[in-house]
Amino acid sequence: MKPLEVVRAAYGMSELLAPDFVSGRLLGEAPDGRARAVIRVLGARHLLQAVLTARAGRTAHRVGGSVDAVHAASMIVLAALDGRHRRSAAANAALALVFAAGEFK
Repeated sequence: MKPLEVVRAAYGMSELLAPDFVSGRLLGEAPDGRARAVIRVLGARHLLQAVLTARAGRTAHRVGGSVDAVHAASMIVLAALDGRHRRSAAANAALALVFAAGEFK
C-alpha cells in the first residue's frame, strides 16, 4: 500500500467512525444529522477507494483522481452557494484536490 492510500484510508475511517471530529473540532462547524450522514458516506467512499487503488494500475488511479476532481468541483459549488457549510466545503475541496493530484502523479 502506498502512502496516499494509507492516508486516504485513515481519513476515510475517521470520517466513517467519527464524523464530528474533523468538521466539529478542526473546522469549528458542528455537523447536523444530515451532514453527519454525508460525511460518513464520503468516508466510506475514501476507504473503498483506498482499498481498490492499493494494488491497482495506472487506469484505476486515473479514475480515482477523476472522482476526486469531480468531488472537489462539487464542494467548490457548495462553498459558493451555502454559507453555513462554506468552511467545511472549501476544506473538503482542497483535500480532494490534494488526493486527485496524488492519484494523477
